[in-house]
Amino acid sequence: MMSDLIETNPVTRTREWLDPTPEMLAGDPLFDAIWNQIKSWDINVPEVYGGYCGATGNHVRAIYDAVKRAQR
Repeated sequence: MMSDLIETNPVTRTREWLDPTPEMLAGDPLFDAIWNQIKSWDINVPEVYGGYCGATGNHVRAIYDAVKRAQR
């Protein structure tokens, strides 16, 4: 499971990749707004995985957490 990923390889997979919480998936307005914006995007996060893939809840969670940190 990607949320359990902690890798020692310095080239890839150097960052924890968290799943959305049940509360986020239950209709959090910020989570939903981010998802509605990025759901059609192809995204590459080289520090977590190789190559591009369609947007997922993990991408939304990463953006969500960054916005919340910036609001502190």
